[in-house]
Amino acid sequence: MKLVRPYFLPFILLALLLSACSATAFGSAPREIVIKIENMRFAQEEVYIKAGQPVTLRVVNQDGYAHAFDLDEFDIHVPLAANETMEITFTPQVNGRYTFYCSSPGHHAAGMEGILVVAP
Repeated sequence: MKLVRPYFLPFILLALLLSACSATAFGSAPREIVIKIENMRFAQEEVYIKAGQPVTLRVVNQDGYAHAFDLDEFDIHVPLAANETMEITFTPQVNGRYTFYCSSPGHHAAGMEGILVVAP
């Protein structure tokens, strides 16, 4: 068995530290975006994300009644009870503008919608 020479130890430690940091600091964790629902509307009417990068949408229903979060192009349909929070993680691949809305009866017709912009 061959021993590591002591003067190589700082370089080995640096390499281990850099590899550990690259897994978390350089994009493997999803970006989190909070979308609040309050007073029968989405507080964030436009949300911007990047194609090919994972994102977590944290949808917070601050109203005292049920809502939903729907994004048809990504097959996302999430009911939200009164004062409930839900997290949705996905990775958009195609650039574009996509409408998110509340599918609770009458809510979308009342204007409860927003735009998800996926940019390159």
